[in-house]
Amino acid sequence: MAALDAERRAGAPIHGEDDGVLMEITAASIALNLLAFIGAGAYVLGQTNARGASPVDQRLGALFTVLMALVGVRALRWWLEVEALRRLEEAIAALLPLFALFLAEGLLRRHAPGWLKKAIAIGVGVFIVAAILRPVSIAPLFAYALGAFVSLSLISLAIFLAARDRASLSAGENGAIGALFVGLIIAVPLGATDFLAGAGVSPIRAGGLGLLVFILAVARVTAHGGGGLSVVEEVFWAALAAALGFAVFAFVFGAPPLLAALTWFALIAALVLVFRIVQYVRELREARSRSSFWRAFAEAPTNDLEAFLDRMLDAPELQRAHLLEGAALAGYDHAALLRGFDQGPVLSIAEARAWGAGALEQLGVLFDEQEATHVILVTREPLRLLFVNLPRVGAGPDVDLQLQLLAKLAGQAAHA
Repeated sequence: MAALDAERRAGAPIHGEDDGVLMEITAASIALNLLAFIGAGAYVLGQTNARGASPVDQRLGALFTVLMALVGVRALRWWLEVEALRRLEEAIAALLPLFALFLAEGLLRRHAPGWLKKAIAIGVGVFIVAAILRPVSIAPLFAYALGAFVSLSLISLAIFLAARDRASLSAGENGAIGALFVGLIIAVPLGATDFLAGAGVSPIRAGGLGLLVFILAVARVTAHGGGGLSVVEEVFWAALAAALGFAVFAFVFGAPPLLAALTWFALIAALVLVFRIVQYVRELREARSRSSFWRAFAEAPTNDLEAFLDRMLDAPELQRAHLLEGAALAGYDHAALLRGFDQGPVLSIAEARAWGAGALEQLGVLFDEQEATHVILVTREPLRLLFVNLPRVGAGPDVDLQLQLLAKLAGQAAHA
């Protein structure tokens, strides 16, 4: 267990900190990795399985899956101190440059230089074999070598991204690459601390925090776009929120020693980052969910009204829609119903009630029966009315636009 002894020696008292503080640092390091595991898992489960995930989304999901395995095994090893887990952790860590290379090529839509691909591929193979077969006695030295390989590979990929031909990419692509570049530059130094700890040099293990910064950059740019400056701003506000949280903690419980203070600040910052990541993932899922209605518009044929309506009614947004025609409208005055559409083919319940009794009284009855928020005039002869339940609160701000387009395309399909 010489490797583990060497790593524990990294926790020897530094600048007067006692063993209790160092135990808190170790526990906090495990917690940081578990929070990173949660953040990566939130992205993987929330985005890569969603309908419409792009090839870049899938490559990001693959990279984050490897990172989840890494931080999960690392946290378990720090807790149990099992040498076999250390070898597994090192083998997984050696894979990071390869998956980062796949992501970089996907972002740029072109291959990396041949020498870089060969160096990474050979290095990954060598370090995986070495992680499994190396003697226990050289564990600290191997941690140095592995950390240097991973860090230099990621820095090389960052330079590869920075040296891209910006004219060959869209503004959105350039912004996304810039955001991931900034996230990577912040994450690499923090991730290197875990390798230094494995070599017995330092008790600081901030790799989990670095991973959360990179995940935040990905989640931020995926949900809202933006570039590197947006990530810098996001990290600044997260750090400020963590500083305020730590100030409250210190005010209530007293200021801890320096290393413990940095540990608690890192934990609070990690919690803030996890909350922001989950928020962005939820926002993106909601946006993708709303896009299913637009997808229905794109896929619905406009040369056949029946086929058009069948496709539109399959959209999740129209699950509570009801198409009324024939016998369903037999007891109503069709002329009175049609007067409600003098101003257009789409009528909301608010507009119907504003008219009061009279021309729209029968439509008001149908609104109540169908529990609808809008009605669309599909055809006048024969009379067909589509009642839908799409409130502005909950269905999104573009409901009126979507229903106007639905009425327009239905009219085109009816006259095709």
